[in-house]
Amino acid sequence: MIQATSETSFSAYLQTADNRINNSVPVTHIRHLLKFTNVMEKAVQYAYGATETIYNRYTDFTFIHSTSPDVYAGKIDLSLAGYWKYEVYEVVWARSGEVAPSVTVDSQYAPATETDVLRKLDGYGLVTGLVTKGKMYVAEKSGIEEVTYSQNGKGVQSITIIEAGVGYTSAPTIVISGGGNPITTATATCTVSGGAINTVTITDSGNGYTSTPTVTIGGGGSTTVGRLVASIKETNYIYAG
Repeated sequence: MIQATSETSFSAYLQTADNRINNSVPVTHIRHLLKFTNVMEKAVQYAYGATETIYNRYTDFTFIHSTSPDVYAGKIDLSLAGYWKYEVYEVVWARSGEVAPSVTVDSQYAPATETDVLRKLDGYGLVTGLVTKGKMYVAEKSGIEEVTYSQNGKGVQSITIIEAGVGYTSAPTIVISGGGNPITTATATCTVSGGAINTVTITDSGNGYTSTPTVTIGGGGSTTVGRLVASIKETNYIYAG
């Protein structure tokens, strides 16, 4: 099990070599894409390690906590404490077993999810399959573990970038729908950088939500549409000494 602390970067030591799928290329041309799923909120985040070192018996990963997750830079948002599930997918840079000329982990050359299929040519990563999975426990940050609770905030409190998308030429529109029968509907805007959604700003949190609304992204000229998740949970802190 991976142990981590909310709002904090962490390391993980995972056994991947025993289940290696492609044995025809050297480890220098293998990376691993991790899928993190929060058990309670069902929020999903993907990330390659900010660093990844493959040894004979295990692989050493480091991940960076960030409120602006980035699949390719190893940045994930660990604001949600509790249990997560993780899945580790092998990604290989090769063609028909031949070594690719280089390994580039970015939005053009590296798959962002386990189902992404890029051009099957030299220089493009290909997901070969699942090599391991398990659980991760994210503890509350020191000093708040006994003094926090969440309640329905009635309005949209946050919007998390789960997948930043690929190929955006302009900022897409964001539509927030559902969530019961809100009195006023929340609105939001976003910015893009390097063809991916970079930031999301809530321009009106709305009011009267009784369940989590759906966030839909439209336009922007993307080749792969991003995915955002809203939350109406409001975290409250009570200092208990």
